[in-house]
Amino acid sequence: MLAGLLLLAGCGHPASRDECEAIFRRSAEIELRAQNVVDPKIVEERTAAVRDARGKELIDRCVGRRITDAAMVCVRQATTPEQVDKCLE
Repeated sequence: MLAGLLLLAGCGHPASRDECEAIFRRSAEIELRAQNVVDPKIVEERTAAVRDARGKELIDRCVGRRITDAAMVCVRQATTPEQVDKCLE
């Protein structure tokens, strides 16, 4: 899950903590939807659980990596984990 956080590269600017957290949240939401988890409360609870377990590590590895504004728009519009990964290639 969230492998795309490690793929930030190319032109752009160093990713901010807010951008990395947005990628994390969107990735988690998409992953849960892929598992047919759509109840907003359950999505929030499971996202929080993953964040508690691995979120800081994943976000810290993302911060400062190169990202473009177009990649962030792409992440926000993605509907599958594969699309998120492609946005961050």
